[in-house]
Amino acid sequence: MRTLILAVCLLAGGTLWANEPIVSLPFEIHLGHIYIKGQINDGRSINIVFDTGAAANLASEAVADEIGITTAGTQTVMGASGPVSIKSSTDNLLILGEELRLKNQRFLVMNLDHLGDSDYPLDAVIGANILNRYTVEMDFEKGLINLFPRNEFTAPEGYEAHSISLVPFNVPIIECSLIVSGDETITGPYLVDTGAALALRINTPTVNENELVEKITPNYELSGRALNNSSIDKVGRLKSFKVLGESFEGVPIRMANVTTGVSSMSNVNGILGLEILKRFNTIYDYKKKVMYIKRNSLFDAPYRENKSGLKLKKENGTLTVESVTAESAAEKAKIKVGDIILSVDGKEGMTNDQCKNYFSNADKVIELQILRNGKEMTISLKPFSMI
Repeated sequence: MRTLILAVCLLAGGTLWANEPIVSLPFEIHLGHIYIKGQINDGRSINIVFDTGAAANLASEAVADEIGITTAGTQTVMGASGPVSIKSSTDNLLILGEELRLKNQRFLVMNLDHLGDSDYPLDAVIGANILNRYTVEMDFEKGLINLFPRNEFTAPEGYEAHSISLVPFNVPIIECSLIVSGDETITGPYLVDTGAALALRINTPTVNENELVEKITPNYELSGRALNNSSIDKVGRLKSFKVLGESFEGVPIRMANVTTGVSSMSNVNGILGLEILKRFNTIYDYKKKVMYIKRNSLFDAPYRENKSGLKLKKENGTLTVESVTAESAAEKAKIKVGDIILSVDGKEGMTNDQCKNYFSNADKVIELQILRNGKEMTISLKPFSMI
């Protein structure tokens, strides 16, 4: 009996050890991206975005110059909107947490300014290299990414297992269903991409073959950038979307119109982004090709929409209008590209993220203090959904 008790204790101890994280990384969500802290080559602490859609490590040109990342040659990678040739650097050290030091890391070095701003500079991106080495938990309620040893990991109680494929991008792929109308459902594979600051982007072939732009109305044009490529999507609202055993109603979706890149391919139907993925606490186990999910407190949160029609950029402490969507609230209010937003309903110094949330949740007219060509003016903005 004593031997049996000892064996049970050892088994229990082994399970606990297997589920003890190697490192826990606090994270925050800014501009639709998951930000953690880390270091490259013993440099200063930098902002790193954790992205399941990143098949390679990326470092910004500014950080590379500052900490002395040297490049030799280039590598071509496939972005959402097309292939991009990027400078490459090998034999780097990546430091996560206080003790995890990963040697011989390759980084692709490029301009990442369009993915962050002065409030939340984006210095680097990591993803597949970590997911291939460890079992990775994303706890959106605690704001923690936990890295576990791959061997003998046991999923906690309350999590559901869903099979994933990693072919051909080394990015998780799962089956999802678009419910366009009461009698039209489109089922197919989608990339699981926590680096995508959106709910859902549908690939060009799926959009065209199913005439989604014509069926999902009203919709409006939205310009965007992925790596070094630009694109113009149509944004509309889907009747219903089914994924990971759950159904989501009225999801804002982007419909691609690109002819190169991942979003032009027919072997996947689209990209599942953070706006939906953050509603689950998730564990990625690439060894078993499984993702474990559990609903969290964000599950019923409203979707963040661009109800203002403004695309903003924060640089050197100044919040500037980069673009104005046609027929939007901003256009109706006669806001112009280059306008500087000094205050929002009397609130000064707001970040880009805070402005987006404020506009998305507003149910009344907003008073903006604007600086245009050296002159201050007050403009009334009444946000509304264009979809």
